[in-house]
Amino acid sequence: MPPKVIARKSALHGRGLFAARDLAADERLIEYTGQRYAKGEFPDMKVDGLTKFLGLSDGTGIDGTGWAALANHSCEPNCELREEVGTGRNGRSGHDGRGGHGRGKLHAWLYALRDIRCGEELVWDYRLDVRSRKDAYSRWACTCGAKTCRGTMANPEGLRQRTRATKPNNTPQPQADVGKPHDARQR
Repeated sequence: MPPKVIARKSALHGRGLFAARDLAADERLIEYTGQRYAKGEFPDMKVDGLTKFLGLSDGTGIDGTGWAALANHSCEPNCELREEVGTGRNGRSGHDGRGGHGRGKLHAWLYALRDIRCGEELVWDYRLDVRSRKDAYSRWACTCGAKTCRGTMANPEGLRQRTRATKPNNTPQPQADVGKPHDARQR
């Protein structure tokens, strides 16, 4: 079977991920792989100052180094990341595709949200977990060019929750963590 994705220069940002053939809606495309981190651990930013850290719903994370990490952000995505338990690159439960066992371990896969034509860039909505509105629109500004671009790669629901949880003196209040598919705290 021909490859589903290829990497090449992107008009959005740096290198991107593109459909190598026509893709069907709901098709599983590629696993988000990289260095795994336990709950509460994050990559060391002193190494190169860059991370593509993906926070998973169980509190663990993956600092993306595989091809899936090349998929750029868009406010009008044609893909999404989905978590699956114990399914590695070979698609079978119990093996994580790197010689280890993934039984019970969360994995993230890029899926097509709609039919995608060969050559189309694969993009997903990062919905970054950003701690401040200022950072959301300065450090994490979006330039996707979509008609519905919100101007930030941050999770808009998270920003609204933090705004509502702010006292009159603008001191943020502690909040329960909400699902955060991508974590920007360490970028």
